[in-house]
Amino acid sequence: MPFSDKLPPLAVEALRTLRHTYDRRGPNAFDEDATKIFHVIGWIIARVCGRERLVEAMETLKTAVNMEGIGEPDDGAEPSIH
Repeated sequence: MPFSDKLPPLAVEALRTLRHTYDRRGPNAFDEDATKIFHVIGWIIARVCGRERLVEAMETLKTAVNMEGIGEPDDGAEPSIH
C-alpha cells in the first residue's frame, strides 16, 4: 500500500503539485517558494483551526526533523512524512 493511501485527499493533492513543480523546475523550485508555502499553510491552519493547532503542527514537524536528521546523513532513520 502506498503511503499516500494513508493521507487525506488535500495532502495527496498538495504532494502531487509539489512533485510536479519539482519535476519541472528542479530542486531550486523549493528555495523561496517553499518558505512562502510554509507560511501560507501555517496561516491557514491558524485561521481555520486555531493557533493551538498550528503550534501542535509545528511541534510535530520539529519532532520529525529531529528524529530523521533532515539535512544530516542518517542511514538508520525511517522517514515519517515521505
